Amino acid sequence: MRKSLLSIFVCVIGNFGFGQANPVQNLEWSHSYEWPYGNLYGLFWSEPETPHDELLGYNVYRNNEFYKFFTKNSFGCNPKWGATEDCNFISYNGGGPFTGYIAAVYKGNVESDRVSFEVGGAALNINETSLTKISIFPNPAKDVLNFSEEFSSIKISDVSGKLFIQSAKPEKAINISKLTKGVYVISAVSKSGKVINAKFVKE
Repeated sequence: MRKSLLSIFVCVIGNFGFGQANPVQNLEWSHSYEWPYGNLYGLFWSEPETPHDELLGYNVYRNNEFYKFFTKNSFGCNPKWGATEDCNFISYNGGGPFTGYIAAVYKGNVESDRVSFEVGGAALNINETSLTKISIFPNPAKDVLNFSEEFSSIKISDVSGKLFIQSAKPEKAINISKLTKGVYVISAVSKSGKVINAKFVKE
């Protein structure tokens, strides 16, 4: 009788099992800046350790605010290859640093423990030698952004890399009055060949 009861118990455990909502593994955040594309980044992870419950996908958060649900094991921004759908991810917190989290989502919308990663804010490719000789002002700016040296090529984008203003004519100032308030990146080349990539705030 005791042996029969043990067999029944083992059978029940085998059929139902214990619910396991394991977290993701091998989380990796990669981030760089490349002219003229802007910020390039990606988040990669592996499926939770098995055995686990029926996996539906993954929730991604910026600080404690929900960003998006994914069914794949990565996302990112790389305009070079046409991957722009998630280029707004890094614009959170005005382009400043924040903590990201990812949680596996199981059947019944059960979340695993969150795994964290640190985002250092929008990256910049800054030529420090040029910056000692070239300046932009005022910063913050409301209507016009001035340059201490004439630029022959100017691009202004947001911190996700979306282009808003582009000019190929020589200028020592540019009208930014139509931009909405926020943090932007100016990428420009002077007539003498100096390159500047810098943030400014539009009021």
